[in-house]
Amino acid sequence: MTDFSSKTNFDNSRTPISVVDGRVAGSMPLTDRGASYGHGLFETMLLHSGALPLLPQHAARLLKDAPILGLNITTDCLESNIDSLLKLLEPQQLSSGIIKVTLTAGSGGRGYAPPSPSAAVPRISVQYFALPQESQQQRQKGIRVTECDYRLPLNPVLAGIKHLNRLDQVIARSEWGDEYEDGIMFSSDHQVIETTRANLFVKLASGWVTPRLDQAGVRGVMRELLLHRLFRSAGLQVKEATISREQFDSADEIFSCSSVRGLVPIIATKRTTAERAIGEDTRALQGLLQSHYGAFPC
Repeated sequence: MTDFSSKTNFDNSRTPISVVDGRVAGSMPLTDRGASYGHGLFETMLLHSGALPLLPQHAARLLKDAPILGLNITTDCLESNIDSLLKLLEPQQLSSGIIKVTLTAGSGGRGYAPPSPSAAVPRISVQYFALPQESQQQRQKGIRVTECDYRLPLNPVLAGIKHLNRLDQVIARSEWGDEYEDGIMFSSDHQVIETTRANLFVKLASGWVTPRLDQAGVRGVMRELLLHRLFRSAGLQVKEATISREQFDSADEIFSCSSVRGLVPIIATKRTTAERAIGEDTRALQGLLQSHYGAFPC
């Protein structure tokens, strides 16, 4: 049940706006298995003009991946928790930002052993964050990226899902300061996989490809939208394939994509001697995304 107060007032610069299981809360119990073992999943969604344009896609992914970690969640429960937070934002006139949904295995069990199915009670937290101020400029002008030395391990069981264990990305992100906007991550068998925070699409001489993610990486909501809708709408062919460093370096166009930042052109890498022009295909896809969802302006 949602626990609201009409007098609740949040200073977003100091107090997180968040709910846990539908009630206003600023933290999770110390016994939560998400904090203890990373036993859970999360979604980061764009809030635009008071709406969540990609909510159906985020909900579908969460419901699809939850059973892999032994989590049980319904659409009604998920949407109820999200609505609890959105109602808090209305009086604060916060109509744009990021909504983060975290689903954990709750509390219980002994050590690594999860609670029995009859005793398992998943926990849902929903948080609000302001949008990165640089997002629109990055979509317009593109970004410079480095190449991470850290390699993503191969794990076909967990590959694709957005679980709470993000230490791979934490370690990779520690490799640079502010000189680059993101970093390209490779697998342990030296294939291009993703950036530290987004998926990748690359235009090679043979056409558009996005890295296969059956061994490592996260299947992002925006990636799936591009693969199954936007490329087709643009009249472009795209496929999933392995991408080597040499192919990546010789690409005609490259962009990263996420459900928060949209499509961000990559114009230079650490090893690039000259900036890559933002291509016509990338601009066309950006325009389609904005026209379909009314968000991600360039």
